[in-house]
Amino acid sequence: MKQPQITDFINGPVTYDENGGGYFWVNSYNGIQMLGEIRGWGHIQHKFQDDLGKFIAEAINEKVEKLKTV
Repeated sequence: MKQPQITDFINGPVTYDENGGGYFWVNSYNGIQMLGEIRGWGHIQHKFQDDLGKFIAEAINEKVEKLKTV
């Protein structure tokens, strides 16, 4: 039996919801699934949490696109 791949779950764009508690969402043809969340403390929480969340979502999307071409 084939081992499930990350792209079986992350099968649509990942977005970061800066207004909803720092959650990452997979938006796919079969609905929206929560992927994870980011929680920062200190400088991360007060200055960089949303920028970091957007950065991570963008990096995940780039990696998934790269995996599709392999």
